[in-house]
Amino acid sequence: NEIVYQPGQIVISNGAKHSLMNVFMAILNEGEEVLIPGPYWLSYSEMVKIAGGVPVIVLTKKENNFMMTQQEMLEAYTPKTKALILTSPSNPTGMVSTREDLKAVADFAVEKDIFVISDEIYEKLIYEENKKHISIASLGKEIYDRTIVINGVSKSYAMTGWRIGFTAAPSEMAKR
Repeated sequence: NEIVYQPGQIVISNGAKHSLMNVFMAILNEGEEVLIPGPYWLSYSEMVKIAGGVPVIVLTKKENNFMMTQQEMLEAYTPKTKALILTSPSNPTGMVSTREDLKAVADFAVEKDIFVISDEIYEKLIYEENKKHISIASLGKEIYDRTIVINGVSKSYAMTGWRIGFTAAPSEMAKR
């Protein structure tokens, strides 16, 4: 995905779901919030709660490609916001974020100094020729330093029973 990571920035786990749980446990303090664009995969909000966080669901619209708009992110943001979740391609909507969509999210995350948890488990499952996966972490150093990429082999390689997932993150985050 045109991103370079060193071995110490990669953490292997028992599947992408385990990777997500590890991330929430590592970054969230009691009561901190995570913005989750809805519709969303049902486990996100429950994992945030298990880690002591507060899920903040931002209902998106089809006409906006099921992406959070700048206005919606601003309205949902509070001083307790620690991160936002980005899923592209998305489960359940199937939407694929455009470079422009990602740039808006990246600008917001950098401005507010929050993490982006980029769930990219479906990156290889795009069936429209005019769409392609772009990792938000590839958009520049400032967003790279705030992005935790989640991925694994269960979807793209049809290896659901193997439970191999990973995170790619800034070194200090990977150590946590």
